[in-house]
Amino acid sequence: MDEKEFFELIGNETRRNILRSIAHEPKYLFQLSQELEKTQQSLQRHLNCLMDKGWIIRESVEGPFGPSRKIYRIAKNLSVRITLSQHSFDFDVFEISIGESNTKQIFPLKHVESLSKDLSLSVLEALEKRDANFDEKISRLNAVLDQLGSIETFLLSRKLSITGELNETISMKLEGDAHRKDRELAYAIFSSSAPITIDLIQKEIETERPELLASLRRLHEKNLLPEKGIHLMNKLESALSVKPE
Repeated sequence: MDEKEFFELIGNETRRNILRSIAHEPKYLFQLSQELEKTQQSLQRHLNCLMDKGWIIRESVEGPFGPSRKIYRIAKNLSVRITLSQHSFDFDVFEISIGESNTKQIFPLKHVESLSKDLSLSVLEALEKRDANFDEKISRLNAVLDQLGSIETFLLSRKLSITGELNETISMKLEGDAHRKDRELAYAIFSSSAPITIDLIQKEIETERPELLASLRRLHEKNLLPEKGIHLMNKLESALSVKPE
């Protein structure tokens, strides 16, 4: 995928919101329409565009009481790396495979320590070899970056695998449209790498504080609230002057 195609796809806010939504769990067109507050017709155009480029797929799911329905899910696990400086602009998109056996074959964990030492030596050689020309230094550093890239790909693969297991657990314990807001909250809390605040999570989930507190409590009862979520719940209880039941 070239950079023009990537930015044309990701540059549209509606397509970004579609991808963000179905990245957590597959969605029906009706669900996306309600969640994103867009007409099904307008969303279908964006869905078709993402399908044409191979970013998402549409599958038929048998309904328990009626005909099958079309559901949309992410088709590829992609990572994007952009380097912008005074001297260069590099853009790279690569696909990540997920699978326990594959990741262990690509990068065995027992080799982490030895590889770390080898990389340190390679970096020192690349930076301190005074008689090396520019081309040799850049080649040496590129070789180190390739090795680091393999580590990054391995770690991303493991992270995606664990995240997938987590999302399946959330979906199983909070099944159905009635628990959609609770699922969204759980996804938001677990996926956040930055500190979360009441205002931030309230804005993302689009709910009032009392409803947010009730949702946090339900997640806590189902053991779906990490430590930072429990801290958020306690802080919200204090802010609302509500005593835990």
